[in-house]
Formats: sequence, structure tokens, C-alpha cells
Amino acid sequence: MENLWKINFEPMSINTPKEIVETQCEYLGELTDGKIIAKISDYEGPISSYTKLNFLTIFGSSFKDQKVNIQEDLGDIGKSTFTFEFFITSPKTPNYKYRIMFFQYGIAFFPTVIVLDEAIANELEGEQDIICYSQEEFENNLKNILNSQKIENVVNALLAIAQSGKPVSS
Repeated sequence: MENLWKINFEPMSINTPKEIVETQCEYLGELTDGKIIAKISDYEGPISSYTKLNFLTIFGSSFKDQKVNIQEDLGDIGKSTFTFEFFITSPKTPNYKYRIMFFQYGIAFFPTVIVLDEAIANELEGEQDIICYSQEEFENNLKNILNSQKIENVVNALLAIAQSGKPVSS
């Protein structure tokens, strides 16, 4: 029998959203001589607002027929999205982090969903949830986010704490 697979697979020539943000983390460390740290960490849990069902709603709905869409079970097995939080902190503020955003994408990298801090979203006069359909769109949104006044204020405050020479803890 002949091979039915496509003969030449090639890796995508694209930076993942995580790689793009990791590079920006390195740049912030360089710009601030390590006084301010930008980090990415894996995140599990919801990244957007949602409605919690109360007990009575859950109890009442258990008697209703529930349609199951088999398409939701085909394809990806296990964790089918990559979810991260992106935040800034400082060695002098070990118990503080300012979460800039969550971002999430699937195996194809794009679209990528960004969920912004509310203050940044308000400043940029946009939605808190942004969908980026390409690397270029992701980078443009990230540039606007990183150049927001809110980020500048947080970085400047963290720099002031770093220059004071005293760790801040709660």
C-alpha cells in the first residue's frame, strides 16, 4: 500500500506568542538593569469573567436533557490550549506582581486571545478581551500595551522602590 501522508512536513516559521512575550521580558530586564522583572508563567483557570451557577440552578438543570456534541471530543486530547499570565515585579517587592494580561492560544498559535488588565483596556479605549489573528497583530497589540501609561506608572513606581534600597514586604 502507498503512503497516504503528505510527503514533506515543514515546521511553521513563526514565533509563538510566548516567545514574543519572553523576548519582551528580557528587554525590560536589560532596560532596568534587572531592577524590574517581567515574567510569564503557566496559568490554569478561567481568563475571562464568567457566571457562577448557584446550587439551585445546578440542581434544577440536572433533570434536563443535555445535548452532547461529539465534535467537542474529536481532535485534541488533553490540554488543547496554552494559557499564560504576563506580569511585572521587582526583587525589592517579592510579594507584589502587576498582572498585565493573560494570553491563550491553541496548537496553531493564532488566533491568540489576550485578556487585559481593566485599567490598560480603559486607557487604550478598547475591549478587555482582544483576539489576534496573526503574529503581526499580536505584536502590534503588545506594543500598545507595553507603551501604555499604566505600565509606565507601575514600572516607574517599582524603580522608585528599587532605588530606595529597602525591600518592601507585607
